[in-house]
Amino acid sequence: MRKSKVFTGVLIAATMIMVAGCAGTSGTPKEESKAAEVQTSGKEETEKTEGAEAESKSEGAFEGNDLIPVVDGVAEITCGATTTGGWTYMYTSSAAQVVSSNNDNINITPAITTGGGENLISVATGEMPMGVASAAYIYNYYNGNESEGIAPNPQLRTLYGSPNSFLSVIVRADSSYQTIEDLQGARVSICNKGNSGQLLISELLTVMGREDYYDLQYLTPSESYEALNTSTIDSLWICACDPHSSVTEIFNMPGGARFIEFSDEQKKLFLESCSYLSDVTRPAGTYKGQDVDYNTVGSPYALVVTEDFPEELAYQIAKTLDEKYDEWTGVFAGVKGATAQNTIDTAIAPLHPGTERYFKEKGYIQ
Repeated sequence: MRKSKVFTGVLIAATMIMVAGCAGTSGTPKEESKAAEVQTSGKEETEKTEGAEAESKSEGAFEGNDLIPVVDGVAEITCGATTTGGWTYMYTSSAAQVVSSNNDNINITPAITTGGGENLISVATGEMPMGVASAAYIYNYYNGNESEGIAPNPQLRTLYGSPNSFLSVIVRADSSYQTIEDLQGARVSICNKGNSGQLLISELLTVMGREDYYDLQYLTPSESYEALNTSTIDSLWICACDPHSSVTEIFNMPGGARFIEFSDEQKKLFLESCSYLSDVTRPAGTYKGQDVDYNTVGSPYALVVTEDFPEELAYQIAKTLDEKYDEWTGVFAGVKGATAQNTIDTAIAPLHPGTERYFKEKGYIQ
């Protein structure tokens, strides 16, 4: 955009010099006077037009604040992601890339964090303008969770959503464990504290009455891969979207891996206890050696802001992620299903006014 403006300015200046030069070579004083009047009149009209355009562009334009500075006309937005390498980080960074490359006035930078919990605290307290979080975290922070000491945060808003995640139980292919019950007393990683999956799994263990049923380990997905590969843990429980890099590594490790399904009764219990969960099916062949569909429960993630996030920026971000969906999935195939409709269907916190305005213009909502 700035390059275009510079080029246009040079062209206008060159044109004015040429006009002035032509006028200077006119014949009579009367003709020169008339030419000067025309030139002055044209200049005034141009200034009026440019002034009106500038005024029009300034209406609703974001000028920056302490949380989102504007540098050389570009709004610099930090977005809380999570640890690198996982699906959540790839979702956030690919969205940032697509939005930044298609908008000269927006630059989104992913920030490495512990996960959705840290992100929502930072967004809710005004320390960061945007962050990604799972439905479990959004539900807890938007509505509040007295048992966890979390006050309601009604100022949270949904900017854009993601495809559904999959709650998975993974063991080595040669493991003797065949059912969830078999894992009693086993060393089970449920991901690092602050990870969105860790929150959901902890809640589901409470629902099952099995908080002390397993020897729980709090390892990042990549640490869990190393631990499974060396048999220092027996199982990884993870809730994430596909394809997840650590899950891919686990299924590609020597000897391979396999999934263990929850029972129908357990899945029904999960769905009844957590309104943001839904039935999901991972197709066979998603991971190496996975020969059958994997039926489980899952929930989406979302880019979350507060109601004070600039409306025009939210509008542009939602518009870009919707209209550049094919480009987005080309950057990261794991965002397939991150559509406007899925955002509408799965939003826990209300849609941000900028997102809502764009969705209404497109006719996605009334």
